[in-house]
Amino acid sequence: MSDVRSPPIAGTLDRAVETAFTVLLPVFSILVIWQSAQVSEPPRNSVVGPRTFPLMVGWAMLGVSVMLLWQRLRAILFRQGAATAPSEFSEIQQPDDVSISDWPAVYSVLGLFLALCVLLEPVGFVATIFLFLFGLSTLFSRRRWLLNLGVSLGFSLFFYYLFTQVLESPLPKGILSFLS
Repeated sequence: MSDVRSPPIAGTLDRAVETAFTVLLPVFSILVIWQSAQVSEPPRNSVVGPRTFPLMVGWAMLGVSVMLLWQRLRAILFRQGAATAPSEFSEIQQPDDVSISDWPAVYSVLGLFLALCVLLEPVGFVATIFLFLFGLSTLFSRRRWLLNLGVSLGFSLFFYYLFTQVLESPLPKGILSFLS
């Protein structure tokens, strides 16, 4: 007896997971926009405030996620074989079935992102972004961990300085609150 799943079942499960993930992307984007809109603006005359960048990111996420959802729905409808394929599909060579091949990496990235969301406030921006970037870059480039360390530290310190000093936007200090 073999415990290996047959390819059709595995392919069906992979497609279902990808479709569910693609459907949830616009929902998550709307949540980001809603939470960004809840950020309070400091009392000053400024065009760029603490909610500007999160709103821009949220709207960009929504645009990309809607396009991905549209592509996924078109691929599902086309694969299920409408009687006549739209003319745009007849000229374009369609890939057989594009699917995610490295699920452990996907789960690792999602876990790191979840840790980033949970730890940002209590641990602070610099430490959390440093750990997130170092973990992510080391996941994809294990042999260059010293470079990953330097880039992660430099990136987190640069953007902390940029937001707190140049843009005067407060960021969570967390365990580094003694620096103020």
